Amino acid sequence: MTEIADLAEKAVKEAVRLGASDVSALCYGVREGMVRFSNNSVTVTKNLINVELELYVAKSKKRILGASTNPSPNGIRDFVKQLLDACQHLPESPDYTPLPRGKRYRASGAERTAPVADKLLAVSRDAIDSALSEGAKRVSGALTSRNVALSVYTSTGVSGSDVYGSTVLNVRAFAEGDASGHGLSCAPIVTGIGAEEAGQRAGEYAKKAVGAKTCQAGTYDVIMSPTVAADIFQHVASAASAFEVDAGISFLSGKKGKRIAVNGFTAFDDPAAEGGLVRRRCDDEGVSTGKRTLIRNGKLETYLHNTTTARKFKEETTGNAGIITPHPWNLVVEPGDRSFHELVKEVNKGIIVTNNWYTRFQNTRTGEYSTLPRDAGFLIENGRIKTPVSGLRISDSIPRQLENIVAMSKERRWVQWWEVWLPTFTPWVLLKNVSITRAIG
Repeated sequence: MTEIADLAEKAVKEAVRLGASDVSALCYGVREGMVRFSNNSVTVTKNLINVELELYVAKSKKRILGASTNPSPNGIRDFVKQLLDACQHLPESPDYTPLPRGKRYRASGAERTAPVADKLLAVSRDAIDSALSEGAKRVSGALTSRNVALSVYTSTGVSGSDVYGSTVLNVRAFAEGDASGHGLSCAPIVTGIGAEEAGQRAGEYAKKAVGAKTCQAGTYDVIMSPTVAADIFQHVASAASAFEVDAGISFLSGKKGKRIAVNGFTAFDDPAAEGGLVRRRCDDEGVSTGKRTLIRNGKLETYLHNTTTARKFKEETTGNAGIITPHPWNLVVEPGDRSFHELVKEVNKGIIVTNNWYTRFQNTRTGEYSTLPRDAGFLIENGRIKTPVSGLRISDSIPRQLENIVAMSKERRWVQWWEVWLPTFTPWVLLKNVSITRAIG
């Protein structure tokens, strides 16, 4: 922790010495352990230690951001000089806002420890064995455990640190033919990973997906697993960024204070959420963070701000900087009151989607998007799960889906993986009237 704090302080003081008026340094010390497995065997193990320095400087109302990996003390001097040399060739920024004056923050969380290789291997093997016990023939996936120590230092008096971790287990199981299932478990530390549960879920889904057929295109009720729901809800939180609203690329533009979802839907950003995979006491500008309700009982309560967007909107910063783009830390969706089986019983004609990928927007301003269900999917008829289905595409809009939430489960899971960048704690979600098309010929 001391090393990265010294690097952040050195970078800021060097930039100030060279004439910068505003400087913010974030220095990350990252220890990462990774295991990959394929065809029921561990194939790759890695342990990495990196230091990453991100630096924002402003001079004469000109602004620039830069990053350097594993910098030496001499390397920092060269890096800062190059950044300021480049800055002087830029035009003055109409969005320039001085950094706020700050305070000192104490470290949060426990002192970091390196991911233990033997523990990562044991967790991976537990996931593989559990998937095979449920009928899978082949199991592949990855387990990644990161421990992060962060130091923040600014030219306006902020200094502070945070310590947090994230471990993500991603399991794909394969049965006969193309039948596959997905299991995911996320936790702040490796001992919190549910390896057996994730493996069992993947293996069970793969076995039940054998013999999947395409279904007719049309309008269906859809039950989204937490993995899929998190992919959708992260875009809601992202659209609440005042930068996206100001840029005209948010489907939440002009919606503050208005109803955007069904009554009872509540979601908030919490940088200190229990089980969250990020922990921040201050943002990139040195402003204190805190729990912010984005949507309460269906109404949009706030946009997320840094000092620049707050000045534009004539509001207060919410402690969500990004220097350029304010963003959420951990998204928490309040649970519903149903079990998964009760959700299924409410569906007359519908589909269960357990996983998805390739979510792409046709229009971010209106929220129109499509995504491809992946791995096991199931047709529901008259409240009962009937047959496995595949080859589907969801084509809808997020604003319409927020208004078409029928019910949500009591159970929630943390989700973060390569389709979901924002750590999200979400239930299963039942949506009505979702447009389903065929993804294949």
